[in-house]
Amino acid sequence: MGVALAMTLAARGVWAQCCGDCNGDGAVTVDEVLTAVNHALTSCSDDGICRPERLPASGQTTAYGAGSDGDVRAGATLAYTDNGDGTITDHNTGLTWEKKDDSGGIHDKDNVYTWGMGFPPFTMNGTMVTEFLATLNTQPCFADHCDWRVPNVRELQSIVDYEIEHAGPMVQPVFHNAAGCTECTDVMLASCSCTASSPTTFYWSSTTFRFTPGYAWGVYFDSGFVHNRAPKDVPSYVRAVRGGV
Repeated sequence: MGVALAMTLAARGVWAQCCGDCNGDGAVTVDEVLTAVNHALTSCSDDGICRPERLPASGQTTAYGAGSDGDVRAGATLAYTDNGDGTITDHNTGLTWEKKDDSGGIHDKDNVYTWGMGFPPFTMNGTMVTEFLATLNTQPCFADHCDWRVPNVRELQSIVDYEIEHAGPMVQPVFHNAAGCTECTDVMLASCSCTASSPTTFYWSSTTFRFTPGYAWGVYFDSGFVHNRAPKDVPSYVRAVRGGV
């Protein structure tokens, strides 16, 4: 009955108000169907579940005059949940992110990988695919999901928090717990969450710099700066993602 109702709601466009798979776990539960029904019968409230995906705010709350970002605060308030399985869900975009640790294993914050070919045909076949993603997507797969991928550049920038002091990674504490990051080895723990904090914290996106396809776009999380990197065979950081629309 729940599946039939979910299909009916989808056909009627209810998912435009609330995505059926609200927690991004790949399944539509009875509770999620009821949430969709409630949102279909009422107005869409800003509860961190009701979607379509929303453009996140920059995170900046300090105002630098009327009309500045910190004054207007446009966009949806940054809202994340640590799922307790080594992943973080963004309630605005619906994306689920891999957490990083300081274990020396596959999730280690200091691991770096190549993007791929810096010469024609510029294919994304570097170690971030052959080693990193291959490990996450091998059965039983990380967090029981086998569809981990490298985020595109817009997705990657969406987790930058532009209010954070420059002294650390420009992400909310759910992505980097400064007090608990060092030597944390279990990404299942909320206290164990890291973002690389070296002077050049460039994270790869899956987006090629079309003007010079030997480059790929990425984000420097020490500054929130979006930039391209050359060449694609230069090792850099990667944070995996899944879900979204």
